[in-house]
Amino acid sequence: MTRKVAATATRDMLALHGYEVMMAYDGKTGIETARIYLPDLILCEEAMAGTDGLAVMEILRQDPRFQLTPFILLADKYRQHTFRTAMNQGADDYLIKPYTSHDLVETVRNRIRKKEAYAALQPEAERDFKTIVSRFLEDRNTIRAAAHEEIYHEGGMPRYLYYLLSGKVKTVKTHEDGKDLVIGLYNKGDFFGYIALLEEETYKATAIVMEDAEIALIPKADAEELFDRSPMMMQRFVRLLARNVTEKEERLLGIAYNTLRKKVASALIHLRNKYQVDRSTHYTIAISRDELAALAGTATESLIRTLSEFRNENLITVKSGSITLQNPGRLEEIAYH
Repeated sequence: MTRKVAATATRDMLALHGYEVMMAYDGKTGIETARIYLPDLILCEEAMAGTDGLAVMEILRQDPRFQLTPFILLADKYRQHTFRTAMNQGADDYLIKPYTSHDLVETVRNRIRKKEAYAALQPEAERDFKTIVSRFLEDRNTIRAAAHEEIYHEGGMPRYLYYLLSGKVKTVKTHEDGKDLVIGLYNKGDFFGYIALLEEETYKATAIVMEDAEIALIPKADAEELFDRSPMMMQRFVRLLARNVTEKEERLLGIAYNTLRKKVASALIHLRNKYQVDRSTHYTIAISRDELAALAGTATESLIRTLSEFRNENLITVKSGSITLQNPGRLEEIAYH
């Protein structure tokens, strides 16, 4: 049975149980279809030509809209390494062929039920979290900082927990040879500077304003009291810390082993994923070549050559210090393959 025939049979069988199924016969089309229809669950073949199942999942998980979407991989046979990779990257289930129709339907039904149950709890939890944050930020001192201003410096002792009311901030680590590497990006509504507070250590990076910002200052003693009094807040910051560590590990591995094109494409997609809210329009970022090179982990001269290649391939446009992503889908393919 060919994959197309098997896919059609799967669609028809799920349709009999009341599910509406959108189909795609390759990874690239699957990604595009998912972005258009925002499905409640994704079934994906592990082995596909071009963009395979793991790559499809990795690309979609970069998009906040798919971070909680159940993702089930369908495999021709069990491979321990692939299975562990899939689960570590966020797969919700991993079905090995041949499986029965009952197994598939029950897996789909259970995953959708779990998603719906979790979604039902989230609004209340999110309201509670936002209420705590709102009350905690009342009457706090704030500062306004212009682009390129430092908020704190690598090696300094933490005195505040910072909350970004508006603007953009990056954290930069400077190598002993003087080269900078951007290790964190923060947007409106983000806390930053919390790692040093939680570790009770000095800052491991320098925080620099990227775009004029207003920042709330929470004294260290008040932040520590909040952590002690509110398990929910402490839990949130532990999750932020874990996500921060995972993201840095992945980015540093990419910088160490990826090709130049992958590094630059990854940096552009990372900026898009962090700062673009409306995905229906082209994403434009005002950023200097030096800043983008520090984010990509490459020399400025190499970055400029790669941006020129991307422009010639109609992937981006460059104008007056701004870069517009004309074909983010293709940039994602370069970044994740």
